[in-house]
This record gives sequence, C-alpha cells and structure tokens, in this order.
Amino acid sequence: MLALMQHFGAELEPLPGRQRIVAFALAAGLVVLIFELVRRRKLREEYSWVWIGTSVALAFLALYQDLLLTLSRWIGSASVVSTLFFGAFLFVLALMLQFSVRLSRLTLRHRTLGQRVALLEEELQRLRDRAEGKAPRERAADRDKGEVA
Repeated sequence: MLALMQHFGAELEPLPGRQRIVAFALAAGLVVLIFELVRRRKLREEYSWVWIGTSVALAFLALYQDLLLTLSRWIGSASVVSTLFFGAFLFVLALMLQFSVRLSRLTLRHRTLGQRVALLEEELQRLRDRAEGKAPRERAADRDKGEVA
C-alpha cells in the first residue's frame, strides 16, 4: 500500500497557473456573492460563515500548492484536481447532513405547532359557545352541519 501511495505521490503535479487563477477567482467571487446575499437578507449570517470559510479554504489551497499536494498524497489521489473534487464532495455531504438535521427539527416543531393551534382553536370555540350559551351537544350538531369553522 505504501509503495502504491509513493507511486501516486511521485506523479503529482501542482495545479497549472490558469487553474490556480480560476480557483482563486471563484473563491473571491464566492466571498463577494455571500456578502451581497447577506446584505440583501437573502442569506442568514449564521450560514454565511460556512460559505466564507469554504471560500477561504479554496483560496488558500490555490495559493499554497504544497498543502494541496500533501493532501493528495495523504488520501492517495491520482491528481490534485481529484483531491479538490473529493473535498467538494465531502463538503456537500456535510452540508446535506446539516440541513437534514435542521429539517428534521423543523418538522417536529411544525407538528407540535399544528397541534397547539388545534388545541387553541378548540379552547376558543368552547369559550365562544359558553358566551353564546350553547351546550356542548348543540355545538356538536353545528359542527356536523358544517357551521363551525
């Protein structure tokens, strides 16, 4: 296994100049986009830090090729571009997991909120019936007719 990693490590070359420029430009453009989305209140500040951190990491890897080469050797990648794609895949996977956790929490809160609203509507209807002097049986008859909202 070690011989295989050394074999791949020997062939690794840093990103060509054009790819480095593109990676750095994408990182800078992403930072500008994130600031603009936060300014327009399209993206919450708590989520912006993840994206800014990702942009900084991409820019750092584009500027410091030695770190990218070391990571490529460490994971046994055939090229540094594969390492970048692998990192992007891990990032998207972590992001999907985070949003799944948040969605699960919101689903539970949504269900609880719906149940509380139903209980409050029931209590409001009982208070209205008591104020109008209706008995619970009359209310049940009105509900069967579709008169109670």
